[in-house]
Amino acid sequence: MPNSPLTIIAITTAKPGKEAALGAAQEKLVAETRIEDGCLRYELHQSLDDGRVRIFVESWESEARWRAHMEGAAMQRFQTSGVGDYFADFSLHRLVKVAG
Repeated sequence: MPNSPLTIIAITTAKPGKEAALGAAQEKLVAETRIEDGCLRYELHQSLDDGRVRIFVESWESEARWRAHMEGAAMQRFQTSGVGDYFADFSLHRLVKVAG
């Protein structure tokens, strides 16, 4: 399914005391990413149960577009900004729709 739309769920947990710094960097990433070619949806949600948990919900025209995003300028700025030190946990799930 190389040309099928791709959905990404990325779950992030901030280290205690790093929530605001990580959140600010994530919100900047959202603003920069939403205008990228192939981006259909790029949202950041905060858990109501744990304020340290934020979840990205993304949809891309294709896996190739998502991979271009992952290698693009906005993601490079995000990754080199030092935010990696703010994560307690991170998981990413690549998904394709199978029903509905």
